[in-house]
Amino acid sequence: MFQEVVSMPASAISNIKQYEMSLIATLDPIDFVNQLIETGIKQLASDIHIEPYANLCRIRYRCDGILYDKLSLTTEFAVRIIARLKVLSKLDITEHRLPQDSRFQYHTTDIRINSCPTLFGEKIVLRLLNSNKTVLSISSLGFSESQKQIFMHNITKPHGMIIATGPTSSGKTSTLYAALNHLNIAEKNITTIEDPVEIQIAGINQMSVQSKINLEFSTLLRAIMRQDPDIIMIGEIRDKETASIAIQAATTGHLVLTSLHTNSAAETILRLISLGISPLHIANSVSLIIAQRLIRKLCDYCKQANIQKNIYTAKGCQHCSSGYLGRTGIFELLPIDEKIAPCILDANSISIKNTMKENGYDLLYQSAYQKAIEGSVSLDEIHRTLGSVEYEVC
Repeated sequence: MFQEVVSMPASAISNIKQYEMSLIATLDPIDFVNQLIETGIKQLASDIHIEPYANLCRIRYRCDGILYDKLSLTTEFAVRIIARLKVLSKLDITEHRLPQDSRFQYHTTDIRINSCPTLFGEKIVLRLLNSNKTVLSISSLGFSESQKQIFMHNITKPHGMIIATGPTSSGKTSTLYAALNHLNIAEKNITTIEDPVEIQIAGINQMSVQSKINLEFSTLLRAIMRQDPDIIMIGEIRDKETASIAIQAATTGHLVLTSLHTNSAAETILRLISLGISPLHIANSVSLIIAQRLIRKLCDYCKQANIQKNIYTAKGCQHCSSGYLGRTGIFELLPIDEKIAPCILDANSISIKNTMKENGYDLLYQSAYQKAIEGSVSLDEIHRTLGSVEYEVC
């Protein structure tokens, strides 16, 4: 029933499309929602968007970071679908004017739901989180050999802070989980604070933030510090209090893994300073900063060789989506050592980047371009993921 469509502007809906929409509208909303979610899980979608417009409701799936149109519904049937999702997630079905957040479980998949009022009704976004999926190994993240050595050296230190940084959906959590999985031995007391717990790992104490009862990162972190921890993973540092406790933990004999939302490793230093952490404390406590992105990999079945040696372009075949299949990480690793520390004390991101280049640490664009040379990603995908300004410099 669920077939991919190219585009769905209201003025261009054909008679065939209207007929398909009318057929869909005869389905039971419960069965339709089940199939909607199961299709998303099967296609490894991270998100499902249900978007009402004047004459139709569009459904899109985000796969490998890209949104794809899947099907359209009549507005009347869409209202029933949205009502079913709100019942599943225990949202207020009578509230249509205010945004709402909740979550529910579908078999082994944890689903976060957000409703938001738009001009033509409520837009729903479902985030699919498979709590039983396999944790990635460190080798499968996408590090170069030199980056892997830096990463392994720092996660095996007895104390210090390791920060994964990047925008939403850049693979930060996967990187942190891979580190935890490697460190997960009986001799270590490992505790995580997450929002929510995305993957369950046996042998690790995992805690979930509960904002409705004011159980936030900082509250849980203070409690953990009285639980004799060896390793602490904080899903995200959002405020000064959490940052301060985390920095203190890193300087008092604990290994702390966490994430921030910044665009580069150098900008992470400025972000911590803006939260009220002194440059001296950053230099003394942070061991490693990892900036990262997820980039689509070329499909091995159909990628085409370019004029340049080992540079490939996307084509498209029955195995892939527009010439791409799966994603890999590109990374920028900044170990905090005696060469970088003076730049931190000066709070100068430009000098940090220059020092990284001088000491052979790849920036994001260099990491991405190396993968293009290896034949696993295209230059167009690098351009799309990282933008054009620095890409042209690279």
